[in-house]
Order: sequence, then structure tokens, then C-alpha cells
Amino acid sequence: MALPVHTTESPDQPGYDGPELPGIAQINDYWLDGDHHEPADRELADKFAVVAPHIPYLVRTQRALLGRIVRHLTELGITQFLDLGSGIPTCGHVHELAPSASVVYVDNDPRVVAVARDVLAGTGNAVLLDEDLREPDRVLAAAAETGLLDPARPLGVLMIEALVHLRDAEQPADLVARYVDAVPSGSFFAISHCAQNDRLVEAFELFERMMLGSRPAVNLRPREVLAGYFTGLDLVEPGVVPITLWHPDSEDEVDRNPDQVLMHVGVGRKP
Repeated sequence: MALPVHTTESPDQPGYDGPELPGIAQINDYWLDGDHHEPADRELADKFAVVAPHIPYLVRTQRALLGRIVRHLTELGITQFLDLGSGIPTCGHVHELAPSASVVYVDNDPRVVAVARDVLAGTGNAVLLDEDLREPDRVLAAAAETGLLDPARPLGVLMIEALVHLRDAEQPADLVARYVDAVPSGSFFAISHCAQNDRLVEAFELFERMMLGSRPAVNLRPREVLAGYFTGLDLVEPGVVPITLWHPDSEDEVDRNPDQVLMHVGVGRKP
């Protein structure tokens, strides 16, 4: 689950000369048992887990979801992927899941970009672009310039919890539509999103009351809004569902109360 972290200090403040602030990509890496995080990241991650102990579980569950999506699309013949808002490309990320595919990651977090250069060094099938996913024309042009993605062939576009970072005023539905319009027929879009829920809001409020920092700036949206992002696409069965219900590998992966997993996902194909 991608939760942007805002602490009480900011590097944008005049005269700021403090340590590097914790980042959600590094916190996710910590929860995924990765190696790319610092003490400050781990400290804030542990504080989050106190007020919202279900979040680390959701991060791991969503990474398992990514694996199922990539394997499914690979079986359908997709051999190139564009991962928007990718985070750190390790711990079972796309190029590790599909080593014969071409992968372009997109992220503009400076810490993610720096780590990715080391992680992907010597990897011939994957690269990370320092670009803003809100600029699809620029992103797609830069992706084509890498030589890894053929713009004439179908690709898998991944927006795994990327749109929580966009405010309604930034029109996420229109952004998705611009990517859909720009890619060839036969391309797939996988989009997950955290739904509105009282439990998460209460956890954020507790986080603030405990003076752990200001609440994460997330944009929670109901399943019906996520479903609207697939306008013009043919939804892959089982449609827009809680993440544990999308093509589980076994019954053990299905949450006992899937309706309470307030994160949803869908995969759609451009006709």
C-alpha cells in the first residue's frame, strides 16, 4: 500500500539542513523484508504499525497481487511492461517476476531513483525513468527512447496503488484515459486503489494525536470510482474486486473476510 509520508519537518522549509526524511518506498521495502531502508524509515514504519497494524499485511498482500498480475499477463502474451509509480524495483518486482520481459519503471522520488540505479545496474531488460506519471506524453516518449518498449506492440501498464497520490482536481480518470488512448490495442491496464474506510482514517487521526507527524496525504476512493477508471476497457474476470480475490493462487491466499480488505483491483484490456 503506498501511503505518502509527511513528517513535521520538511526539506522544502527554508534553511532545512536535517537528515533525509523517511519515504514510503523505503518503508514498503522494510515491510517487504528488503535491504533499501534507513533507521528513520524503520522507525516511522514501526510507528505506523502501532496505529494501523494491518498496513504491513496489505503491503505484502499487494506485492503478492503484483506477482499474480504479471504472471497472468505474461501467460496472455504480454512481454513488455510500464510500471507507473513503481517504488524501489526489488523484492519481487516486475523484472524479477518476468525475467524475459522488458520493463520500464517510472518514479520521480529522488531516493527511489538513486537506489534503482544500483539495483538495476547490469540488468539488460529493465530501467527506471525519473519522470512524473502525470505527464503521459513525456513518460511514453521517454519509455520508447529506452529501446526496451516497442510502442507498436501491446504492453502491460501497471498502476498499483499509484493513483492514491493524485487529488481529485488532478483528474485521475482522465489521466488513465490518456494512457489508454496512447497505447496499442491489446494492451492491459492493472489498477489497484485503497478504498474509503473509517478504520484507516481513525488510524491516521491517532497517528496525529500521538504526535508522530501529520497524517499521510492519501486520496481514498470507493470501488465504484476505481471501476470507472476502466471505461473503454474490457475487464478481465473477476472484475474489480478486493485484492485477495483477484486470481488467488490458492484458497490460503484468500482473506477470511475479503469484503473487509478495503483495497480493490481490476485489470482491463484495450479492445
